[in-house]
Amino acid sequence: MKIKKLWKGIFNFQLGIVREYAYAYTKKQARVIMARRIAKKQGIDNITLFRWLEDHPTRYSIQIEREG
Repeated sequence: MKIKKLWKGIFNFQLGIVREYAYAYTKKQARVIMARRIAKKQGIDNITLFRWLEDHPTRYSIQIEREG
């Protein structure tokens, strides 16, 4: 049985740093969960935020915070 890991994302937006956490199996899944949450909080489309992530890969990081 797979166990989700706790991932921590730090996003360096022009308006400031955003920290987000998500339980997910993979880094890619955590990135999607975090991006959707941030987009909702900021009142923007998911697509807009995903495009920003693609255009600015050095302005965010997602790392394992805790295993299982």
